[in-house]
Amino acid sequence: MRNLRQILASREKLKEEAPLIHAITNPIAINMVANAILALGAKAICASHPDEVEEIVSLSKALSLNLGNITDERMVAIDKAALAARDKKIPVIIDLVGVGASTLRYEFAKNLLETYKFAIIKGNSSEIRALALGKSKAKGIDVGDEDKITDYNFNQIARQARKLCQKYQTKVLITGAKDLIISEDSYIIVSNGVENLSKITGTGCMLTAIISSFMAVTSPVEAGLLGLLLMGVSGELANTDRLYTFFVNLMDEIATIKDEDILERARVKEVKF
Repeated sequence: MRNLRQILASREKLKEEAPLIHAITNPIAINMVANAILALGAKAICASHPDEVEEIVSLSKALSLNLGNITDERMVAIDKAALAARDKKIPVIIDLVGVGASTLRYEFAKNLLETYKFAIIKGNSSEIRALALGKSKAKGIDVGDEDKITDYNFNQIARQARKLCQKYQTKVLITGAKDLIISEDSYIIVSNGVENLSKITGTGCMLTAIISSFMAVTSPVEAGLLGLLLMGVSGELANTDRLYTFFVNLMDEIATIKDEDILERARVKEVKF
């Protein structure tokens, strides 16, 4: 198993380097995304005008792309930003929001994946299954009941995602009650988090931005693991039956959580294929 204490050292490295992270996300989550990046000690910019994204990418250390609430203008911007990131050789994470519910997003995502290289492909299990199998049981942008990760099917879902890893030479991160990080030869199960994380819109977008921030200073797998642990354990510490109080607490925990809290609560398992 990976050394979590060594992985957590990337938190301090991120604060020391304070890299600029470019996040092209949906307007529903822009404020949450930018503040999550800032809470880690990085710098955030959420530029999405097609005529400036290439210039912004040239100044950035990582790129986060999100297909939520998609528009024609943002589709052009995403394509241009992905090209610029490829030229600059900076890591990119793509969040496949809604590809299981919309033909437009599904076809756009397929074209992006076939054209550019991504460090991480992220989505819920409906979104990943839609991409891997061409179909899913998605409920809009939410995971469908038949696609949910359970104690009985996570190996099957991991193997489906592994085909995407092999096809696109990438890592796949699947969010759910259990989160999975899939590589070609193994997958990691992270069992932290609380149900309230799924009741606040934009927390998945925040997670994507957090992972992209850590990708500026460490490998994609370690960035994904660190992002999942940071969000999951912060959610546990912030949890309350008052939903918006939970969100405020969550932002505070993301900014202030100690390594020891993460180490104490981390529920992580690595499985070889």
